[in-house]
Amino acid sequence: MNDFLEILKYILPLIVLLISVMVILNHFAKKDKMKLKYDVIKANNKLVTPVRLQAYERIILFLERIRPDTLALRLTKHNMSAKEMQMLMLLTVREEFSHNLSQQLYLTDETWAAVVYAKEQITRLINLAGTKVDPKSKSTVITAFLIEQYNDIDTKPIENTISKVKREAAQFFGI
Repeated sequence: MNDFLEILKYILPLIVLLISVMVILNHFAKKDKMKLKYDVIKANNKLVTPVRLQAYERIILFLERIRPDTLALRLTKHNMSAKEMQMLMLLTVREEFSHNLSQQLYLTDETWAAVVYAKEQITRLINLAGTKVDPKSKSTVITAFLIEQYNDIDTKPIENTISKVKREAAQFFGI
């Protein structure tokens, strides 16, 4: 019994010391791991931040380019029928959207859904205009009708979405 107490007298402090050293080393390992993770995130942010800001810019440019009055100014050509203009506008909206599809990576899901909704509303308006005008009439007839229909909408999808993108960018970048 006396030998056991003598051995315990030496082993118990060693066990306490060993546990203390393990806790301290574990703490420093976690701290180093957190610092490494922070450094990686910081380095990534230096690369991602400009790309993300560019994504916001590109989405706003996309929205501006599919605005009915902008489409009409850019695409109207002489001797083009209303049906040809409708098809050209739909194709242009689709191509513009496809070109900017990857930007969704940098937007929140809610903002991307607003972008998709705005694109769908413009597509719907173009198709509506195509059904309301004579397909053989001049392209200016369909563009005038489209612009008029868009201006009659109370909550304009393009302007609302641009505002949403600007708010998100301001929130993210503190602008």
